[in-house]
Amino acid sequence: MRTRNSICTFAVLAALAAGCGDAAASEDTVAWTNGVCGALSGFTRAASTGPQVDSANPAASVEGVRSYLGSTSEEVQRSLSALDAVGPSPVEGGDQYVARLEEALQSIRSGFESARAQLATVDTSNPAALATAFPTAVAPLQELQGLPDPTEGLRENDELRTAAEQAPACRDLRSTGTPTG
Repeated sequence: MRTRNSICTFAVLAALAAGCGDAAASEDTVAWTNGVCGALSGFTRAASTGPQVDSANPAASVEGVRSYLGSTSEEVQRSLSALDAVGPSPVEGGDQYVARLEEALQSIRSGFESARAQLATVDTSNPAALATAFPTAVAPLQELQGLPDPTEGLRENDELRTAAEQAPACRDLRSTGTPTG
């Protein structure tokens, strides 16, 4: 349940990359918002691709999911590093948003790494063990399907909402879409 809540939290927090509004956004705010959206882009693309699963080949399916979890976890780490590099928000509320976003990303990464470690121990030649372990390990992926569009909007701050509309990385993030797992 914690992973689901974390992923849902990510979805809500990822709403920075969106919206429209009436407030004017300064160049600094647009640049900062562009950096935040850019920080999310790699993870969003990686999560949107989904793992390679072949129901006729359990070993390949497990390896495909493990690979997906690993590469997506790496993108989460890149997102976290990129968020650190963005610097302080020029707008009230922006730093709090990034802190919540970082917490959600860390939780997602932890869930993915845990699932990946669990898959490493699955005996793919034992159908009973596979039937038990695989669904538990892929649960974080299934929860990605429920994420809302990351471009729903940051409604708490008109200037950030307007900046997200103007920032190229935010427009790109909107076009990437929601992770489908």
